[in-house]
Amino acid sequence: MLIEFKVSNYRSIKDEQFLSLVASNYDDSLPENLIHPDLPGLSKVKLLKGIALYGPNASGKSNVLDALRFMANFVRYSATRIAPNEPIDTKPFCLDVETLDKPSCFEVMVVIEKVRYVYGFTLDKQRVYQEYLVAFPKGSAQNWFRRIYDPKKNDYIWSHSASFFKLDSDLCSKTRPNSLFVSTAAQFNNEQLTAIYNWFNDRFRFINLGAGSRLGRNFTANLIEEQKQNITPIIALLKSADFGITDADVKHKELSAEEIKAAYPPSVVRDMESAGKLTGLKTLEISFKHSGASGKDSLIDFTEESAGTQRFFSLVGPWLDILEHGYTVLIDELETSLHPMLVLEFLKLLFSSKLNTKGAQVIFATHNPILLDTDIIRRDQVWFTEKDDNGATHLYPLTDYKPRKTESLVRGYLAGRYGAIPFIPEGLKIK
Repeated sequence: MLIEFKVSNYRSIKDEQFLSLVASNYDDSLPENLIHPDLPGLSKVKLLKGIALYGPNASGKSNVLDALRFMANFVRYSATRIAPNEPIDTKPFCLDVETLDKPSCFEVMVVIEKVRYVYGFTLDKQRVYQEYLVAFPKGSAQNWFRRIYDPKKNDYIWSHSASFFKLDSDLCSKTRPNSLFVSTAAQFNNEQLTAIYNWFNDRFRFINLGAGSRLGRNFTANLIEEQKQNITPIIALLKSADFGITDADVKHKELSAEEIKAAYPPSVVRDMESAGKLTGLKTLEISFKHSGASGKDSLIDFTEESAGTQRFFSLVGPWLDILEHGYTVLIDELETSLHPMLVLEFLKLLFSSKLNTKGAQVIFATHNPILLDTDIIRRDQVWFTEKDDNGATHLYPLTDYKPRKTESLVRGYLAGRYGAIPFIPEGLKIK
């Protein structure tokens, strides 16, 4: 579970921005939306199952999510997919010459198997300048390790608490300047550091529903075909979404050589022919059963369904997977091609204490103001992004404004009371 995230000097984010999933002690509404981790030293702290991130276009919502995704991917792949001396693909704030050559900073506080960790690193395109991990298994801080680059020595200074962590000097020497110690140690099965690596690798997900996204239908389809126990909740969700669907049929079809040639570019076909792989390629065929006026069922191919039906089907499988495994998930533009009422229903599943039993969390960017005046999300679950006059993103919670309990949040938001809306005083102009 994610407790908080900090980032600075990344894309449109200049100064340090802070996102917290700690629930407010002053809000006793919607208790189902809360997780009770019962952590040593923080026994009364409650976490949120989700956060809605609002803001105008180009205000930095996606960059906040992308910063956390970058951090996760760098943990996953810095030791395996980045070659020695290869530049790190970080993107510092580019609208200020002073930040272009400064490092980007990332830090998370997470819960893994009822233990709280603080993990972070600082880097630029050439190297990691600092990396550290602090654990709180009994409530007090244990400084497991810290590495800091010393430019005078052109080397790293390592420190650790010997009582709590065994620093392997061999692993230290194997850690390249453009990779993380946690990533390197995980490749050698270091028991203590594998926990934090596995959280990023196994417990963390990113789903992009924005324009041009490629959220695939195959995940849900494979759940239906290969894991028959999941077909009941999937079909139940399709039925309850009012698409007129009564059942779904999924099967693999082997493509003929002619179909492969029609579906792939000539260069790809030539490569497949030379490799002897122009046969045996399969594709998934998905169709939905609809009840007709005569009472007779009709099968309609997936591609003939509306964009909203296709998007809903593609999201159902991953959403059930999130609940089943208790993932922490980032979703960009949750409402894309989905009716606002369907978005509400997805969130009800997430916040259900009966369905979300493993601490699943979803942080999602949205433009849907309807969510603000529902009994679905708490006020401490609403955060905003907006840019200042210098083009830098600022991230802040609705609770900073202390809105009255009777106040219409939709009206206040659209009126600009909380900021984070487009400012177009004279309207759009052609000339």
